[in-house]
Amino acid sequence: MFSLYLFSAIVGGALLVFSLSGHGDAHGHDFGGGHDVGHDHNPFKFLSLRTLTYFLAVFGGVGAVLTWAWKSSAPLVLLLAVVAGLGVGSLTSFAFQYLRKTGSGDRDSEDSFVGLTGRITLPISQGGLGKVLVQRGDRSFELLAQPLDATTAPSTWKSVVVVEMRRGTAIVSPVDEATLQS
Repeated sequence: MFSLYLFSAIVGGALLVFSLSGHGDAHGHDFGGGHDVGHDHNPFKFLSLRTLTYFLAVFGGVGAVLTWAWKSSAPLVLLLAVVAGLGVGSLTSFAFQYLRKTGSGDRDSEDSFVGLTGRITLPISQGGLGKVLVQRGDRSFELLAQPLDATTAPSTWKSVVVVEMRRGTAIVSPVDEATLQS
């Protein structure tokens, strides 16, 4: 049995390292089987490559350690290894389902800043950079800012609108204060 536990720990551990290194989610492929998110009627939804990975790693690790420590209780070791593997696999599955349903791990793209207004926190130098504070949802973001068109002195701007984003820098244009008040 020790060889089965060791094999499971090695395979599960290798898959776990592979998934944690970011290769499991590269190019939009979901390592954990993220399809059918909106359909809660599937009782086998927890069966995925991610769940199997965590099960194998924990089952193998617990089984190998307990077999080495308790040389005479093979049925008890098997039971504890299976329970530990199923427990961790299930917790992982439910945690990732929750994250997927709530969108907790989603990142908004830079384009979500376009059209937002903000106030200058560090004046924009002529043809240079400054900083702008924008509100997106319930969070405030301080972005590097560069003027779209510097016909007026950007150093005098108080409020701006984000016209586009270029590699993390907001391209901004001035906004009239009276327009913002109405």
